[in-house]
Amino acid sequence: MKAKQTIRSFLAVTIIFFAISGTANAEEMMFGEDDVIDTMDHLEELIQDGKDLYENGSFEEASLRFFDVLMDEEWGAEAYFPEAEYELAKTLFRLELYQGALAYFGAIAEEGDFHPYFESALRGLLLLSDVIPGDITLTEHLSRYADHFPNAVPDQYRDRYAYVVGRYFYDNMDYDDALRMLNNVSTGSRYYAEARYIAGITHVANYDAEPAVDAFRDVLRFLSTRDTPMSQFRGRQRQLLDLTHLGMARVYYSTGQFDTSLNYYERVDRESPRWPDSLFESSWGFFQVDEFNQALGNLHSLNSPFFADAYFPEGPILAAVIYFYNCNYNLVRNVLEDYAYVHDGIKDDLEAILQAHPGEFEMYEWGTTWRSRDVGGDPEMMSALRAALNDRQLSQRFELVEAIEKEKATLEQMSDSWQTSFLGDTLAGEAVVAHSFAVGEAGEMTEQRLRRVIDEIDNLVNQQNRILFEVARAERGEIEADIRAGMMLEGEEAGATSLDVSDEDLYWVFDGEYWKDELGFYYFDIRSECRR
Repeated sequence: MKAKQTIRSFLAVTIIFFAISGTANAEEMMFGEDDVIDTMDHLEELIQDGKDLYENGSFEEASLRFFDVLMDEEWGAEAYFPEAEYELAKTLFRLELYQGALAYFGAIAEEGDFHPYFESALRGLLLLSDVIPGDITLTEHLSRYADHFPNAVPDQYRDRYAYVVGRYFYDNMDYDDALRMLNNVSTGSRYYAEARYIAGITHVANYDAEPAVDAFRDVLRFLSTRDTPMSQFRGRQRQLLDLTHLGMARVYYSTGQFDTSLNYYERVDRESPRWPDSLFESSWGFFQVDEFNQALGNLHSLNSPFFADAYFPEGPILAAVIYFYNCNYNLVRNVLEDYAYVHDGIKDDLEAILQAHPGEFEMYEWGTTWRSRDVGGDPEMMSALRAALNDRQLSQRFELVEAIEKEKATLEQMSDSWQTSFLGDTLAGEAVVAHSFAVGEAGEMTEQRLRRVIDEIDNLVNQQNRILFEVARAERGEIEADIRAGMMLEGEEAGATSLDVSDEDLYWVFDGEYWKDELGFYYFDIRSECRR
């Protein structure tokens, strides 16, 4: 009642002002206070009627009442717009018209503290984050509340908000704000372990090893308190455990603590989809500690048919470097020739895809075909495509398109009277625009992923050429004597075997057939040909 009395008093004063302003057309400009009050009464009735319909589950009719308020052009009607805007957003959410709800909740968020329903809209945006995956506009609106955290966020939503917005800041490389939000997720939250993992990789991106290790340890401590033993983890728990072990291994590798790094790589379960990553990355660790046999053995395992889907284009480069360090120059050339043959073909195939699908919308259509598994090619090419396109952000872009298409279908199922209303026409048009934008974004990101693989191949080809150049120099005797001496394995002579077999192992010569239980246990019997 106080707000209503204030508005009426304001209108009365304004009418008096017009009455005494004395213009030539004063009579034309003036209108009665009763007319204004009648307008306000009408708008109040519309809003209350909409609320009653909402409570009774008549969401279509309720949405039309709230929209009528927003379309009212009478002087003073704008005082009722904020409430109608908020109520319409809520109603559209209940109608499962999520893009429409986002438009109105987002408009409130953009106004910030000036909108009386600014804090109330946050709950709606959080609920939308469950049903509109990967929507950049949604997460942008959520991030507008970051400066008001935690006070503006209801207690029951603070952990969820801190996690969602923290991930958003991380994805946008705003690492300081990401950590500020992620560090506010409480230990009792279901988002805690995920938040600590994202905090860990955020510290890695900041080249800050010590807090990264602390964050990863928090994840491991949390997982160790679960009722299920870690060895029996499945699903997301297993994935998070393996990702955390990989994160720890990478941090220790980056700080030169290679033995500790290798220890964490070994903790990744053999049945995990991340085990090939562990095998490959640990090969670099074994290389750093001069365990060349183990490094080459891991690379040999990755060449087995069991890892046909894996894509590690750096593998041949690492093998070539190891052969170079051992002065096995013919092997260097052999492995790099095979590399060039395979990856030149992959690059040509990727460029052909881009040329055949110029533009964002064409790339989206190709990406849809790829996601339906209706794209064929050489095994190496398919592995490269999987590595390029199977990531969370890109998947969310395609899922967003699917969500908008579902909403368009929902609009078509509404009653005829609602569809032909101004609100129905408006939301249908906005859905078309949102769909076009989402398709373009998904196509653009698909193109970027393919171009990134091409750039990586070009970079590795440059590395290949540098290695071959150094091989030629070494064979001509142009490498300095002290460098040549450093290339020789300590305590070895040319032609001596470098493989020691313990009493607990059996020495079995590889005969071309792989066995699954032998993966990860292969060793190369590499012999150094370096001389001082």
